[in-house]
Amino acid sequence: MKSSTGEYYPALDHIRGLAAFLVFTFHFLHASPDGPVAYGFVPALPLFAILDEGHTGVSLFMALSGYLFAKLLDGKQVRYLPFFANRALRLLPLLFAVICIEAYRRYLAGEDLGTYFTDVGKGLIFPTLPNGGWSVTVEAHFYLLLPFLLMACRRFQFAPLLFVAAAILLRLALYVQFGEVQWAAYWTIIGHADQFLAGILAFHFRAYAKGRHWLALAVLASFSGFFWWFDAAAGSTIWGPGRRRPGYG
Repeated sequence: MKSSTGEYYPALDHIRGLAAFLVFTFHFLHASPDGPVAYGFVPALPLFAILDEGHTGVSLFMALSGYLFAKLLDGKQVRYLPFFANRALRLLPLLFAVICIEAYRRYLAGEDLGTYFTDVGKGLIFPTLPNGGWSVTVEAHFYLLLPFLLMACRRFQFAPLLFVAAAILLRLALYVQFGEVQWAAYWTIIGHADQFLAGILAFHFRAYAKGRHWLALAVLASFSGFFWWFDAAAGSTIWGPGRRRPGYG
């Protein structure tokens, strides 16, 4: 589907492809109890640890969204009603099809459709849409915040850093209050706001990174090393025993 702005950046297809590969690989390896690799598999090579943590691909998509919107809307007067309408036209048809297909599957299985459609309605706010639809909820919440974020960035270049700090403090407060924060950090905008903001920051500082291949290699090495350590230390337990993935039955 062509962008409403008519602009297309083929160089970013490599990043989209990588993000899709990370998500696909994770689900192929781990999403089924009969998958070929047990959850918690730690690769010998640090670079491949991100394949054991499927959220890295989703996070990359969200960072890419932040970068793209900052690039597309930079210095432009945005009419937000048409903007929101365009995003709805791009996202809702496929989401509606998935909701209908999943409803039919549950109907054939004799499951309670009342509970299912209640969860679909809650999906406007909570991560309860079926088959990975939780990420659409997070993306929609980012769209609602985008006008405020762009306005702040025009006034102060380092505004995204302040928003990242605010998100970290919010997660810290939730952890102090409830003794855990992983659910909100994994499934909601509370945890993914940093990634959209990182994309916006990447756009604003793109000139500094241009041509500095050593910087890209250093970031990749640091990222891979961190997730190798994280994965070896048990990694994300959001799908662990006793935890039910929202929208996945």
